[in-house]
Amino acid sequence: MIQENITTPALKTKGYILVIDDEDTIRSMLASYLENFGYQVNMARDGNEAKALIDQNIYDIALLDICLPDYNGIDLLKELKEIHPTLEVVVCTGHSEDYDFFGAVKAGATDWITKPCNLQELHAKIERIRREQGQIRELSKKNHELERVKKETEHVLTGMKDMLQKQDRFTVKKRTTKRSDFPEIIGNSKNIEDVLNLVRLVSKTNSSVLVTGESGTGKELIANPIHTMSDRSKHPFIPVNCGALTETLLESELFGHERGAFTGASAQRHGLIEEAEGGTLFLDEIGETSPQFQVKLLRVLQEGEFKRVGSSKCKHADIRVIAATNVSLEESVRKGEFREDLYYRLNQFRITLPPLRDRIEDLLLLSQYFLERACMEFSRQLVGFSSDVIEKFLRYSWPGNVRELENMVTQAVILANPPMIELNDVPSLIQKLHKNPRKTRLSDIPFAEAKKKFERKYFQTILDRANGNISAASRLSRIDRKQFREKARKLGIQSMSYNQQA
Repeated sequence: MIQENITTPALKTKGYILVIDDEDTIRSMLASYLENFGYQVNMARDGNEAKALIDQNIYDIALLDICLPDYNGIDLLKELKEIHPTLEVVVCTGHSEDYDFFGAVKAGATDWITKPCNLQELHAKIERIRREQGQIRELSKKNHELERVKKETEHVLTGMKDMLQKQDRFTVKKRTTKRSDFPEIIGNSKNIEDVLNLVRLVSKTNSSVLVTGESGTGKELIANPIHTMSDRSKHPFIPVNCGALTETLLESELFGHERGAFTGASAQRHGLIEEAEGGTLFLDEIGETSPQFQVKLLRVLQEGEFKRVGSSKCKHADIRVIAATNVSLEESVRKGEFREDLYYRLNQFRITLPPLRDRIEDLLLLSQYFLERACMEFSRQLVGFSSDVIEKFLRYSWPGNVRELENMVTQAVILANPPMIELNDVPSLIQKLHKNPRKTRLSDIPFAEAKKKFERKYFQTILDRANGNISAASRLSRIDRKQFREKARKLGIQSMSYNQQA
């Protein structure tokens, strides 16, 4: 009797599994075991019942006893895959010594297990298959979206280019829409959204904040909204580049000085701490400061007090401090170059900005924004980038991050002829790309290419493990020797010294 169709349960299931076995006790045991782990299980006692269930329901995995009374196991496997091509099938057999595992894989099996089943091994195989199914679905979804965006972009750019080339003059309208919540931030990738969520959280507090990240990631752009979204927003936001000033000049700028405190101090001067009263002081490149300056800054953070240069009178400071660095302060502390107590005072809350290569989804939006801004500045009439430029942009690792991108786009705007920036307008890009290619993520490549890369690595690893012996490698992989050799040849694994003896 065929069981009722699978319906979506109140609680989310880990997956739908069909157990196909002619032995009642085995079916019940497997179903009961897998249901304990959150899987929803149907059972079939023969091939015809299995086909009927597959016809009516969508399953993620089928456990197929290869020896059924009414069906040849391989034939049933092929028919199940024809009905439901994405179904993953694990074959079960009690005769592993003489069973044709390669034939089963060729027919569409994902994996196999011998009977009596080791339940823990079976559970591990199913968990692995479900993880891979999730990754494949996510990859397919991203690839589909990328293909759709690519086709739409190419269509729009082609039509725009044809239209604009027929005109002697044209006006470029502003197209990049700024965020309403963070107008200075260009991007909507997950990594940048995670950063902005932290900004929202910490802005409501009075905590000191340490902003870290590589040079060129835009740390000051993050510091500003922490201030503007805080209760101190009606008071000044004062940025200071600590790395651009000598120790003496930095102390004078920050703390102020009395008349005659040093040569050239002809009048009393308020420091930036006093100017930031009630507001926020942003100390960029804090890792470049001297130990002597760090002692004085620590007193400001601990006691809320400071002295002007040349004065013995303490003054009160009601400020919030946000510091930024592109060096590892932890390493500087270990080397004795940065005070540990100051580090912990600054690092009450930490925000790390991702490099551009880790938020590559924002690259095209940033590129277009910089192009539009440069066009306004230099009165240029450009509408975008050719597909060749975009492809190279996406393949480059951008070690200089957003600042490097901005500089490259600005130079290209000056060099380019309307209506678009072409590859010859970014002459340094090809050379830079060869030196610093971006490491490709799994989600950046099509499924077929990812599968081929995995197979090439797998066969190479098996051969290395077998010291190049084809026969030994085929036994390790449970693939027929002739088929193994042919697959390795098709994958282009030719650079190894195979031991061709059996």
